[in-house]
Amino acid sequence: MKKTLITACVLCLFAAFFMMLPSPPSAAKQANITIISDAKVFDGERWLGIRDVAFKKSMILEVAENLKQKYVDANIVDGSNQYLIPGLIDAHTHAWDDALTQAVKFGVTTELDMFTNNIFASVQREMREQHDSDIGQADLFSAGTLVTAPKGHGTEYGFKIATIDDYTKADTFVVDRINEGSDYIKIVYDASNRHMPSIDKKTLTAVIKASHQQGKLAVVHISDYQSAFDAINAGADGLVHGFMTKIDVEALATTMAENKQFMIPTLSILASMMGQDRSKQLINDFSAGSRFNIDASKFNVKELVPQLTGLRGKHNRAGVFKQAQVNMAALAKAGVMILAGTDAPNPGTAHGISLHGELELLVECGLSENQALMAATSNVAKAFKLAQRGYIKRDMKADMVLLSKDPQLDISHTRAIVKVFKNGYEINANKQKFSDKLTNSVKLGDFDKDLVSAFKTTWQPTSDQRFGGNSQISIKGEHKDKRQYLAMKGEVNATFSYPWAGAFSSFSLDNKKAVNLEEIKTISFDAKGSEGKYKLMIFSTKQLMRPIEVEFDVNEQWQKKTLSISQISPVLLSSVTGIAIVAATPNSHFELMIDDVWLNH
Repeated sequence: MKKTLITACVLCLFAAFFMMLPSPPSAAKQANITIISDAKVFDGERWLGIRDVAFKKSMILEVAENLKQKYVDANIVDGSNQYLIPGLIDAHTHAWDDALTQAVKFGVTTELDMFTNNIFASVQREMREQHDSDIGQADLFSAGTLVTAPKGHGTEYGFKIATIDDYTKADTFVVDRINEGSDYIKIVYDASNRHMPSIDKKTLTAVIKASHQQGKLAVVHISDYQSAFDAINAGADGLVHGFMTKIDVEALATTMAENKQFMIPTLSILASMMGQDRSKQLINDFSAGSRFNIDASKFNVKELVPQLTGLRGKHNRAGVFKQAQVNMAALAKAGVMILAGTDAPNPGTAHGISLHGELELLVECGLSENQALMAATSNVAKAFKLAQRGYIKRDMKADMVLLSKDPQLDISHTRAIVKVFKNGYEINANKQKFSDKLTNSVKLGDFDKDLVSAFKTTWQPTSDQRFGGNSQISIKGEHKDKRQYLAMKGEVNATFSYPWAGAFSSFSLDNKKAVNLEEIKTISFDAKGSEGKYKLMIFSTKQLMRPIEVEFDVNEQWQKKTLSISQISPVLLSSVTGIAIVAATPNSHFELMIDDVWLNH
């Protein structure tokens, strides 16, 4: 009996042990796994041969042979006789509008922005954290506001930005940029001060040092050899343009290679500046397949700066561009890490598509096809310390491009795109976004019961705090003198480059859906408050660097304000996500009351 009990106990223990073992994955559990099977895989540094790549949601699970046998119920994408590379990274762009949705269609799954509106950049930083979402666009890392001198490059675009005029202000200036959200610091430096004012060498050195103390990379915009030499000797992590100076670059190349400083030559924009139109061939190559409907107007093709260079004649300009290629080739031969960047969307370039032209230009300079691929994948990830991208490996993001032709044989074969995967989702290359057009007047708020708008969204407090400013605001509904209205109280401080504080009305619950206001002629409302100037801000996805602004005056008596928007470009009004009514002039204290807000047809 005792022996029987012992045997029964042992059997129970074995049964319990086996029940605790992990069971084979069920079909339901494997349903979220996708395998790209039997493709020739470039992992970001080398070609692996024929492999299966398994990914779940946004992350790569495994890269190996015969994974179909391991994940028997996975979704299969047949990659036979095709070539799989990591999602491409454009290391020098300027992003706004629909740049990121355009980029991803052409296999560019990440962009490094070198100067854009802080509001746009902040929203995009949140988007890139949505790893498991079908965001349908490239991820963005951004320098935010660049570092430049008063009236220097970057100040010429019609809006105010912070500038620096003294090396002793470097620490504070860099901290302000980081507080605004800058992922790295971009500095504009011109040793000659030829075209526009520039910071001096002492300020350059101080800003680079301050950036490194804050744990941020410092990259420097240059346009000639001396500026490049100064920036490298000042400790810059990299240069974000090539140069066309005819000079022996050996000293610069040796220093950069030894110090592991990188170069983003942006040959695409240099070629455009020198009168070379590379866009036609790109458009023809991509249009050859049925996958793409290409808007050629995105290229903004024209001769940009022959007048700045003082050059006349195509022969001279071709020779100058050739010198830029010679200089870049010498740097690459010396062992300087090269990163692919286009400077899109400057004239002659467009987001996404131009990176393929940049790869071809790099190969023309002497890089191998594999080196060019590294310049747009792993090199960028290493140089900018970008986690989980630039490679096809376990625990990397499932950002990948499947090609029908072998880019080892010809780098232009990166244009033979079959599929693009972003966060593990396949991109629809011809998906279009349309905005609903308002054809009738709409009352955005009467505030008789609450702060809900006609779009079923609630009016919200808004200020520059989100972007590093310190303006203050509170809003609430009030009922006084037989009138119900929205009341704001706050202060506007000058920390941010264009400060504001007020109330915002979004046109959608997630603040992403845009509305077409092309047929809206005026925006009207009743207002009273602290005497002074205020602004209507219109947030358009088509606006270049900041909201559209319309000024109005307020005094202590209720007045009807009817602000015309008919003078605003229809393109900008075609894609509006919301409006704000704000105080925008530095003021230690203000009160503003509004009522009966209308969009008038």
